[in-house]
Parts: sequence; structure tokens; C-alpha cells
Amino acid sequence: MSTATAGRSSQREIELDFIRGIAILLVIDFHAHYGIVNSIVRPFGVQPLGWMGVDIFFVLSGFLVGGLLIKEWKVRGRINSSSFLIRRGFKIWPQYYAYLLVMLAVGHRTIHELWGNLLNIQNYVGGVAHTWSLAVEEHAYIIILLILAAAARWKLRMRTLFAILGFLILCVVALGRYLQSLYLDVFNPTHTRIGGILAGVMLAILYHYKPEWFRWLQRHWWIWCGAIAWMLGYVYFERKDWNPAWTIDLADLCGVAMLMLLYRHREGRRHSWLYRAIAWIGLYSYGIYLWHVSAEAPAMWVAQRLPGALRVIWVAIAPAALGIGLGVVTTEAIEFPMLRVRERLFPRRVDSAVGTPAEAEAPAEPDAQNVDVQA
Repeated sequence: MSTATAGRSSQREIELDFIRGIAILLVIDFHAHYGIVNSIVRPFGVQPLGWMGVDIFFVLSGFLVGGLLIKEWKVRGRINSSSFLIRRGFKIWPQYYAYLLVMLAVGHRTIHELWGNLLNIQNYVGGVAHTWSLAVEEHAYIIILLILAAAARWKLRMRTLFAILGFLILCVVALGRYLQSLYLDVFNPTHTRIGGILAGVMLAILYHYKPEWFRWLQRHWWIWCGAIAWMLGYVYFERKDWNPAWTIDLADLCGVAMLMLLYRHREGRRHSWLYRAIAWIGLYSYGIYLWHVSAEAPAMWVAQRLPGALRVIWVAIAPAALGIGLGVVTTEAIEFPMLRVRERLFPRRVDSAVGTPAEAEAPAEPDAQNVDVQA
């Protein structure tokens, strides 16, 4: 799907927005008092599943951010890290800090409660609860750039970088197991949640350097369906002895599976209205993620003043609908205008994060000695 509207990428792909849409709907359902998925699994004693939407976001973020950097490395022979960080700042910070400003203005939070958010370390020191994942992603951008800088300095080839990323994921998994054995927090810290993002970067390397391998893995759909079934089976059969570290790792694997199952499998086909509707929600997923929890209290306040039958319908629909609407409005008012400014001041260095694999755009892989990760 190509979008000509200013503020949206001209290379936007509906499959990626569809995956975003699924992820944000899962998150909304998880945070709702009466979420549909939660209501289905709760009678079976199963933990809520909507939090897995964050892991889908992590994998997708690694795939896209890694794709931008890897493709720039491949096509242009260098990565301009300052340009990358400025462009990410234009994307993330305007809505994020507008949200924090509103929290302060209405007295919902004090500056003392938000200092972690202001410094993007809320996943370690506390802050607005649902924003912890945004800190993980901010930290991941820096870590990925540092890894690429080290790869350039040590003249590593892409296959070596791929192996290093795999090793780092194993370290994250092992660290999570160890910290869980000590009953320490493994849900929020970057050092236990970055695995999904690194996995996304590995997929980006395959996509751009070995696209035939990427497609081969996609064709083996039964592997990815099995991964999702493994996750669901674990959550169900181990519901009384739920191990957070195991669950996070399986959720990351589910994020990988979702990407491999859904990305470009329907390319060129006609999409149903439901598919397009979910993709439309995905277009606004960041704004919805930020603001959707703010719709819960007003929706419940109204629910208390409605008659019984109408109250049930309202509670089931209104919080999610209002949260989506709020995210759409703030995205149109804040994010998209800032993206237009970004494109004028700091134009993209490659056409898109994915699209045409870099292997098809560059005549040959640049040697590591020709790669310069600029500060």
C-alpha cells in the first residue's frame, strides 16, 4: 500500500500496518478491564495474553530499525548515526513529551513521579506504567548503533554480525533465567527484553543480504504456526507455575512467527475490509499505545451512569474505541506534522526500511573496511 499523504511514508506497506494493528489491539485488550481475549481465556485460568502485543512490536521494531541501518550500510556504504537518531527523535519524542506534559498539566502525575519518563529510564525507576516498553526501544536504538560501530571498527562481515546478534540473544535469555531464579524483575528491564528487538535485526539482515533464505523460512509456515502453538500450550498447561522468563522468550518467538507468517504473504492480493481496518489502526499504533489508557477512566465514569444492558455494551466497546480515537487525533495533530518537518530537514537516506531488499539495489556487499558508522 502506498500512501501519498504528507507525514506518511511513501513506501508504507499495508502488511506491516496490519501486524502493528494486531499488536496494538492485543495491548488494548490487555489493559481493558473487560478485554475480549482476556474474557475468553480467564475462565480457563490462563494468564491474560494481550501483553504479547508488546513483543510483536519489539520484533517489528528491530526488523524496521535494523532494516533502515542495514540497508543504508549496504546501499550507501556507511551509516549516519546522527541522522538516524534525529529522525527517530522526530518520530517518537513529540507525542511522547506532549503526553507527559498533559499528565503534568491535569495533575495526574507530578514531576517527581515522571522524572524517569523524562529521562527515558522509566523501565528501571518507574513512571507511567505502560510506557516502559518505549524506554526499551530507545535504549535498543543506541545499542544497535554501538554494535554496528563496533562491527565497522573491527571490520566484521555481515555473517559475523548475524552470529554476534544470535549470541547476544542467547546471553539475554540466559540472563533472564538467572534473574528469574533470584526472583528479580525480568519484565521491564532493557537487558532482559531486548532479545526480541535483536531478533528483528537478525531478520532484517536476512531480508537484505540473504532474501532467498528469508523467503525460504517464510515458506515453511508450519515452523511458525508451531511456535505460536508452543507459546499458547505453555501458557495453558503451565498456568499455575508460570515462569516469566520462559514466557517472555516464547512471546518474542511468537513475534518472529507473526512477522514471518504475515509479512508479504498477501502481496498483490485484494484485502478484505477487516484487514484494511486493522491496518488503518496499525497506522496510528504509536499514538494509540501512548494515549489509549487515558480513555479508560472517562469511559468507566460514563458507564456508571448507564442502565444495565447498555452499560455492558458500552464497557465492552467504548474504552477501546475512545482510546483508538484519541490516538488517531493526537497522531494527526502532533506526529504527522512533525514527520513532515523531519522529511524537509532530515530526508531519509534510503527509500524504506524494507521494500526492495538491499541485495537487489547494490551491486556488491561493501567490505567492512569501507563501512563508516558516522557520529
